[in-house]
Amino acid sequence: MSYVRLSAPDLGRMQAFLEDFGMVLAHRDAKRLYMRGVGDTPFLHVTELGAPGAISFGYQLSDDADLGALAKLPGAQGIESPDVPGGGRRVRVQDPNGFWLELVTGRERVEPLAPRVLVRGPEGESRSLGPARVVRIAHTAYATPNLADTIGWYQRTLGLLPTDELFVGDTSNVIGQFNRVDRGDELVDHHVIFLLRGQRAGMHHVSYQVEGVDDIFFGYDHMAHRSHDHVRGIGRHALGSQIFDYWMSPFEQMHEHWISQEKLNATSRFNRIQIGEGMSYDTGEKPPERFVKQATQMVPWPTEAGA
Repeated sequence: MSYVRLSAPDLGRMQAFLEDFGMVLAHRDAKRLYMRGVGDTPFLHVTELGAPGAISFGYQLSDDADLGALAKLPGAQGIESPDVPGGGRRVRVQDPNGFWLELVTGRERVEPLAPRVLVRGPEGESRSLGPARVVRIAHTAYATPNLADTIGWYQRTLGLLPTDELFVGDTSNVIGQFNRVDRGDELVDHHVIFLLRGQRAGMHHVSYQVEGVDDIFFGYDHMAHRSHDHVRGIGRHALGSQIFDYWMSPFEQMHEHWISQEKLNATSRFNRIQIGEGMSYDTGEKPPERFVKQATQMVPWPTEAGA
């Protein structure tokens, strides 16, 4: 993934939340906020000024040939060169639920930020205060009442591979599917998107990989100290082996701190897994109802040019 594009009525409050979450300001103007991590990506989170919601997911393509082919899809907006940090080119398309995807290529890389110093060096005392350090965007989760059609569309359009499928009772009662990118023999994350059945379409959460396991705990302490809205964690997902911690933005958009050592390739086995009601399969506590029913509403593409 490249980034997520959200919308909020107060860019200052969103910036404060994201800085406490572990991101760094890349650019801000009167209409738009770009945040980066400590890695080499020019930005990995965009907030448009507007009603609270989710606008789009951004995906990095492997080459320009993919961009040209996607520009020919029904309803595609054609190849664009947006005025954004890092530049690049993109094609915008809408999925079966009307949600936007930004398919991008050619973005310039930036200099990574210096790694965190040792928690404690040969001299001095332990330093454990401050936010987590976000490295990259890892995945999103997305609820839809049209699960089968949405899964098929994402697999056809982005070439995704199914990793694990979840069902309750009978195998035909599918409630969600994890999908990963296809990089052949190259090892990739357990999933780049989790599509789950919901009463209405909306973003469930966006996940960001942090620098190390310690950052999960640094992040929890810092976010709690700043009185941010905690949803779930710290815990470990049984599927994907991710250590997680979930926080809600001031505008009801759920963000996850995440780290995992589980990797797969194109030949990894596809699994169908029976779980209980309320997504009760994970290790640790049963997910709270708020977590299970979360779906940030979709909002229209901003009318302001240059996004």
